[in-house]
Amino acid sequence: MEKVKKIDVIGGGPVGLLFALFNASKNLSISIHERLSKNDLTIQNKALALSHSTIDVLNKFDIKPNQATGFIPISKIHTSQKGSFGRAILSLNENTPIGFVIKYGDLVSVLLEKVCKNSFIELSFSKEIKKVNFSSNNFEDNDGHKNNYDFIVFSDGIGNLLTDKFTFHTHDDFDNLFGLVAEVDSELNHNNVAYERFTPDGPMALLPIDDYRKSTLIWTGEKKKVDRLLALGDTEFKYMFLKNFGERLGSLKLVNHKKIFPLRHQYLNSTALENILVLGNAAHSMHPVAGQGFNLTVRDLNSFNMILEGNKSLLDDQVLNLYQDARRKEMISLMQITSGLVKGFSNNYFGINKLRSIGLNLLDNNAFLKKEFISRFSYGKD
Repeated sequence: MEKVKKIDVIGGGPVGLLFALFNASKNLSISIHERLSKNDLTIQNKALALSHSTIDVLNKFDIKPNQATGFIPISKIHTSQKGSFGRAILSLNENTPIGFVIKYGDLVSVLLEKVCKNSFIELSFSKEIKKVNFSSNNFEDNDGHKNNYDFIVFSDGIGNLLTDKFTFHTHDDFDNLFGLVAEVDSELNHNNVAYERFTPDGPMALLPIDDYRKSTLIWTGEKKKVDRLLALGDTEFKYMFLKNFGERLGSLKLVNHKKIFPLRHQYLNSTALENILVLGNAAHSMHPVAGQGFNLTVRDLNSFNMILEGNKSLLDDQVLNLYQDARRKEMISLMQITSGLVKGFSNNYFGINKLRSIGLNLLDNNAFLKKEFISRFSYGKD
């Protein structure tokens, strides 16, 4: 590979923006191509759960959740299963959140402020990449313009651009699973608690997105069941929520922005090839049950940057090989853990409910296990 002086990044969401902030310098300029307009990108209300490893990375760019707007602290995580008294509550201490939640668009806005101050980053909105010619090292956008590239990075929102170039490892067990997302207002204050509730039909989670009663609900399950949830009127939906989630937050007052999306559990066998690097959901996509997808990607970005700096900012085959070797083990481990959680809690075999209840209570009453569990999902482990 010849010396790389410029990188083209396809996708200007949080992954593409963070990659640029990490790596743009006088020796390496970054050009970002985002298919959405700036307004459409910054109004997206998808909730992102941020672990401490991600917060540590944001601090590197002087983004401090306690000072910036949009970051909602998670005081504790409450995990339970329907039809059982077993539950586990994970927390750190009274003054230290176990994590944060921020809306996708709010995080983009915060990152854009930093990107706009970096003279080595160029950002174009409303530029959808329609075709990539890997043999000729060029790509064509929605305006018909052809752009040559030395090195190209694919982050989120890539469609089928990589289908002919990379091989995906998929889990067929997740082919028929969908998620429903909605913003809900509860009767009672959530007190910044995030909830994970396992039911025989699939997991449901609530992430606080304000300081009072508003949360993002993620309800997953087989497509036909999720379709039925989407079709319910507000009264019926609120009843089904209460029936499955319980009364910890009382009844739901409002349900807004309901939509569904297919769940994917897949990863690339190789995330780098020649002068191409794949990141984010384009590289690995997992069930949202543990809220680890974005945090895993941020650890990927941090690792890549450290390896690149160790190579005196010279992007070559050695950097790509070291990066893949460094990140593959944790990625596969998290994919397996996530898959195991979904399969282990989303069934109702005779006697298994009691075993799961014992497991949750064991976790809840063992300080060492709690510490290890929190550390695993806060900082990852290779």
